[in-house]
Amino acid sequence: MSPRIDVGNMILVVALLTASIQVEIDLGPLFRANAQRPGKVVCGISTVGYRFVGKEGQRFRYAGDTYVIPAEGWIELLADRNRTTYSIRGRSVQIDESPRDQFGFRTVVLPENERQEGDRP
Repeated sequence: MSPRIDVGNMILVVALLTASIQVEIDLGPLFRANAQRPGKVVCGISTVGYRFVGKEGQRFRYAGDTYVIPAEGWIELLADRNRTTYSIRGRSVQIDESPRDQFGFRTVVLPENERQEGDRP
């Protein structure tokens, strides 16, 4: 015995399927209404770091650490937000507000006019 198919219900299902295919529902505004607006990204860091330039072997202190200028004649250090000075030969020197490059680095030229330990006369 084969199952009986109700022709009335079958026609109703076919009609609903056909109607649902032909109805165009635009759900875009529904999703866009709940979308978050992009926030404005602001970075509070203006100076990313410093490029200390000096003679090879020249020593200085910045942010509690001692550094030595390598053979290239410069060293780049990330800026410490709380430090605006460096020390050279026991003297504290204010870091000037030289122009920043496109990467946010400022160049600090170390003074050369005084002798350092280990320098030849």
